[in-house]
Amino acid sequence: MKKVNKLVIVGGGTAGWITASWFSRRWGSKIDVTIIDKYQPERVGVGEATLLSFPSVMQKMGFRVEDWVKRIDATFKAGILFPGWGREDKVIWHPFGFTSIGDNKVPMYDIWSNYQSKYDVKEISPLYRTAMGNKIELDYIKDTYAYQIDCGKLVTFLHDNCNKICNYIQSDVKTVVKVDDDVEKIILEDGSEIKADLFIDCTGWNQLLIGKEDNVDLSDRLFIDSALAARVKYENPDKEMHPYTDCQAMEHGWRWRIPTRSRIGTGYCFNKNITSPDEVAKQFSEHWNGRIKPEDMRLLDWKPQMIDKFWKGNVVSIGLSAGFIEPLESTGLAMMIRGCEYLEESLYGCIYNPVFEPDIYNIRMKASFETAVDYVNMHYSYSERKGKFWDYVRLSHEKSGMQILMENQILDPNNETLQTDKISSFFGGTNWHIWLLQLMPEITKKTYWYPDTVDILSRFEKYIQTLDNNVKEATPQKILLKEWYG
Repeated sequence: MKKVNKLVIVGGGTAGWITASWFSRRWGSKIDVTIIDKYQPERVGVGEATLLSFPSVMQKMGFRVEDWVKRIDATFKAGILFPGWGREDKVIWHPFGFTSIGDNKVPMYDIWSNYQSKYDVKEISPLYRTAMGNKIELDYIKDTYAYQIDCGKLVTFLHDNCNKICNYIQSDVKTVVKVDDDVEKIILEDGSEIKADLFIDCTGWNQLLIGKEDNVDLSDRLFIDSALAARVKYENPDKEMHPYTDCQAMEHGWRWRIPTRSRIGTGYCFNKNITSPDEVAKQFSEHWNGRIKPEDMRLLDWKPQMIDKFWKGNVVSIGLSAGFIEPLESTGLAMMIRGCEYLEESLYGCIYNPVFEPDIYNIRMKASFETAVDYVNMHYSYSERKGKFWDYVRLSHEKSGMQILMENQILDPNNETLQTDKISSFFGGTNWHIWLLQLMPEITKKTYWYPDTVDILSRFEKYIQTLDNNVKEATPQKILLKEWYG
C-alpha cells in the first residue's frame, strides 16, 4: 500500500484549479496539496457549457450557488439545441431532464412513438418550450438545469478561494526528473525542487509529466480538430441570453453559441485538413453579420485523442493532458470532474494499492472516454448536408456498437427501448434514445405495451397537461438571475 501525504498538481488552467480545489477543500486536512501554475498565468474564457454534475461538484467543494453564479457569469442551461443536424431544415433538442409517466415502466418516448403525427418529440420533452421562451421552471432548478459559464472567470474564482488553503507556486517547470514511470522530482525555473507522493498532470497538450508516447488517436471516429473562438457583445440580451446552448451545423462543421451573463461565447468547429482557418473565419464573421472580425478570433486546434493510461506510475493525467474529444456535448469540463471523482475514490483514506488501483482508475476513465466518443460520433450519422466536410463525414462514418443496439431497439415494436446504460457509460440510454428519435429517418410505432393502453395513454395526456402548466408558470431567466443572484 502507498500513503499519499503530498499531492502536487502541475498546471493552473481549468483542470488544475478544479483538481486543486477538489482535493484541498475536501482533503486539505489530511493531504498537503500544492499547485504549480505558470509564472504568467493565462486566464482564457470563451464560454463553457457544463453538464448536470457541475452544481453538485461546486457544492461538494463547499460553494453555494449564490457564491459563484454571478462571479463566473453563469446563466441557466436546460439543454442543447442542434439546428441543421442531419438536414438543414432539421432541429434537434437534447434535454437535460427526462421523465417517466408516474411509476409506469414504459419509457415516455416509447409512448410518444404512437403520437408522432400529433406531437413533435421536442414539444413533449421537459423544459424545451420554456427554454425556447427564455424562461425557467423553478421547481426543476435544483436537479434538471446545468449552467453556461465563463471558464476563465471560473478559474479566477477557484484561485481566489483556494490559493490560501493549498500551496500555490508561480513558476514555470524547467525539468521533470523521472525514473521509469515515476516522477522523482520537478525542478522549477526558480531553482526549487518539488517532490510528492502523487503528481497530477494538468499541463494540457504539453503532457509534461505523463508523456506523449501513449496517446491513442481517435480521429477515425471523430471529425473535428480545430475551432475559431470569439466573444460577441449582446445586441438584444432579452432574446440572445437564452437558457440553452446552441450548436448549429454549418457548411464546414458546426458553430457553438453559449450566452453567459455579460456576453456570448462562440466558436466555429471544423477540420483544418479539409478547410483552411481563413475560409472558416470569413464565413464565421458573415454568420455573425460582422459582429466579430477574423482578427477577433482565436484559433484552437487539437488532435482527437485520449491517453492509453491515465494513471501511470505516480502520475495521474486530468484535463487536456488526459485527452480531448471535441467541444460537442460539453464533455471537456465533465471529464475533468470525473477524473477528480474517480481519483478521490481510489485514494480514499489517503492510501492506494499500486497493484490494482491505477488499473481500475484507467478502466473507468477509458470507459468514460469511449462511451463519450461513441455518443459524439453518432451525431454525425444520417447527414444529408452539402460541403466538403460533410462529404468527408459520410465517407468516414461508421456506427458504433451502441448506436446499432439503440437503433435496433427503437425499430423493434415488441420491446422496450433501453433507458439506462452500464454504470461506466458517460451518456445513458435515454440520451441516445432522444437524439436518435430526431435523427433517424423513420421511427417504429411501439406496440409491446398495448394491453395497458388505457392507463398509459391517460397518464401521457396528464403529462402533457403538466408541461402546458409549466410553460404558463415559468419565470423569465433575466428576472430570476436579477432577483435571486443580483
